[in-house]
Amino acid sequence: MFKRKIVLVEYSMKRLVVFAGAGLGFVVLTFLLLYFYLWTGPDNVQAHIVEIPAKSGTAAIGQKLQVAGVVRNAGVFRYYAALTGQARRLKAGEYAFPGGATLPQVVRQLVAGQTVRHEFLVPEGYTARQIAEKLEAEGFTPAPAFMAVVNDPKRAQEWEVPAACLEGFLFPDTYEITKGLDAVQIAQLMIKRFHEKTGDVLAGGGLLKPLQLVILASVIEREVKAPQERAHVASVFYNRMAKHMRLESCATVLYGLGRAGGSLSLDDLQDASPYNTYRHAGLPPGPIANPGVSSLQAAAHPDQTDDLFFVVGGDGTHIFSKDFESHKKAKWAHKRARGASARP
Repeated sequence: MFKRKIVLVEYSMKRLVVFAGAGLGFVVLTFLLLYFYLWTGPDNVQAHIVEIPAKSGTAAIGQKLQVAGVVRNAGVFRYYAALTGQARRLKAGEYAFPGGATLPQVVRQLVAGQTVRHEFLVPEGYTARQIAEKLEAEGFTPAPAFMAVVNDPKRAQEWEVPAACLEGFLFPDTYEITKGLDAVQIAQLMIKRFHEKTGDVLAGGGLLKPLQLVILASVIEREVKAPQERAHVASVFYNRMAKHMRLESCATVLYGLGRAGGSLSLDDLQDASPYNTYRHAGLPPGPIANPGVSSLQAAAHPDQTDDLFFVVGGDGTHIFSKDFESHKKAKWAHKRARGASARP
């Protein structure tokens, strides 16, 4: 009986040792798997650029990351994000993941929204359509989507734009934007920058209301190439309006025709567009471009002159005149100079 008990004890001890060994092996295996998947990144040293579309789920994100070589396994990524409570906090956008990044590092970067930022330049005097085409060409958002936001009066009202559309209020500047932003977010950035940069100028706009000031500044922006002439050109427009003369701005006619530049024919000058200031008195019905601060300041604070006309000279500057006869002579002199320079 005593020997039987000894045998049973020895048998139980062997089972315990086997069980303990199996348990230790499981712990070691689990630790190795965790170390492999969590604390070591894929064997690469190059950064990977991955674009995560808006509204992507963890499965789709994990698959993108695995294909790009950012994580070892899409399923492990998905379960880790869920178990750590971060699955719903992953942000869309374009990411540059460093080579060899661990799974926790990748998830932290997605949660923080540490996306790649690109510089996007809006030149002074660009129209909304030119901005839209540039956004599309540089891979940010389709031009039609951006123009739909520009022409949405509800957006204009929501963003405190004193007009039915956003033309004229998309501030020319250099922006840092990511590929994950949509047309609404990009337009809102530009409107916010406009309010930040122009508040003082619009408040001191003299006789003109904010919308009128932006309209006049947009015409100045498109007419003037030499910055030092902005306030002088502004004075010409003020003088013409004071005398109830039409502005006769070629830039407004071109805008009404849907063109950004080029010469005008006699037929063009007869176009019925409300933007044709050769036919219609006063300012055009809306801005014809997006002016910078300098043009807005010129519109708010014009030079004091008696000039009523200007014609562009050969070097891009203008010849200003106080009466029509002087203006005709300046035009003919410019034409003769152009003809002489064109002859071999």
